[in-house]
Amino acid sequence: RYLIHSGVKTFHPSGDNNHFNSERISDAYNMRDIPPGLKYTAYRIFSAREQNRPFKIAFGGYSVTVGRGNYFHQSYPFMLKNLLTRPMELLGVELQVRNAAIGGVPSFPYGWCLDNFMGDDADVISWDYSMNEAGGVADGLEAYMRHGLSMKRRPMLIGKDTSI
Repeated sequence: RYLIHSGVKTFHPSGDNNHFNSERISDAYNMRDIPPGLKYTAYRIFSAREQNRPFKIAFGGYSVTVGRGNYFHQSYPFMLKNLLTRPMELLGVELQVRNAAIGGVPSFPYGWCLDNFMGDDADVISWDYSMNEAGGVADGLEAYMRHGLSMKRRPMLIGKDTSI
């Protein structure tokens, strides 16, 4: 939880992305006054458009994320996809959503296999860790975050915890 509370930002364009010119995008879209977190998200979306590739969001978590009690296409990852598809199309970006959640499986050992569950090309990964993390211990979540940072695109992490 320290990493989350300390405001770790993994969505900032890194210096090794030579194909990505954030200043040019800032100038082209007048984004100078936008808060940094929102700006980094916009950079990633515009980068997907410039590279002519889909923007990919992958979800992990428990039965709530899986959509137990609903049809799979009614799970919240796909509800989010339904909400975001049209705005992303207007931006010229295809949105792909993956629901890789498995009921009852905590972030450890799941977090050690993110590439296998979520794909190594996700722009955003999400984890719902509030229900099954033993005693509120976030050690597994830390491993999940560290492995997320090692993924090919260094995806943004969305954490869902209803116990904080």
